[in-house]
Amino acid sequence: MSWDYEFQKNVTAVTLKELRDSGDLATGAQVTLDLEFLPTDTADADACAKALRTFGYEVEIHEDGMIAASIGNVPLTLEGVWQQEERATKIALDRGYEPDGWGFWEP
Repeated sequence: MSWDYEFQKNVTAVTLKELRDSGDLATGAQVTLDLEFLPTDTADADACAKALRTFGYEVEIHEDGMIAASIGNVPLTLEGVWQQEERATKIALDRGYEPDGWGFWEP
């Protein structure tokens, strides 16, 4: 299966625009970005967690197999979020996981 990175990036752009338009996005803010990944039939949780940790993500593997990955000091811009989202997605897809969204605590 080929992943649609362009669609994923566009969804991220729309989400950030909505946050900016609502006034909930501080210009220049840096956040701890939280990403979630759901297992597929070929999921290898240990390999995915190890690879994510190699790139500086803090990782939790949940009982249902979902992986939560967090990384700090991410600029709350399309470029900042997308850099982390794309990297983590590639790592996860290669190890049997699919992205399920991202979020952050208010800065």
